[in-house]
Amino acid sequence: MAEESLVCAFHPGTPTTLRCNRCGRPICVRCAVQTPVGYRCRECVAGQQAIFFNARPTDYGIAAIVALLIGLLAAPIVAALGFWVIFAGPLVGSLAAEAVHRLIGRRRGRWIWLVVSGGLVVGLAALRLPSFLTFPFSARFLWDGIYLALAISTVIGYLRFWR
Repeated sequence: MAEESLVCAFHPGTPTTLRCNRCGRPICVRCAVQTPVGYRCRECVAGQQAIFFNARPTDYGIAAIVALLIGLLAAPIVAALGFWVIFAGPLVGSLAAEAVHRLIGRRRGRWIWLVVSGGLVVGLAALRLPSFLTFPFSARFLWDGIYLALAISTVIGYLRFWR
């Protein structure tokens, strides 16, 4: 029995014998994504993952407003903390993520984490921008960066990977 000669559907110059187990397209090793049920092409995997995101367009607006309000409320506190922002960052990040997650009805959105992170950045920037423009090389901006890194990493971990 002769073996069928196939080329990858996404890389036409690459010969292959592998097929997507969902749509049947020939795929090369670079295009194959291993799943618990076999190898699939990236488009089939993306289509499968899309069903898990059920956020509505209004959820993004709610997330932006809530994160901005939390960011504005936390900014004066963070400005006075200095070293202690290493504890405040994760606290504010988890507070913002949990508040948004509950207010949007526990729905999941592909980019909710990015909207919440942006709201926290804008909230801090609204307070710090005037002082940054007058004296941009202050040590307190280092603490602001540490705070934002910790808060945003908490938001990403909570809304993107954990929920």
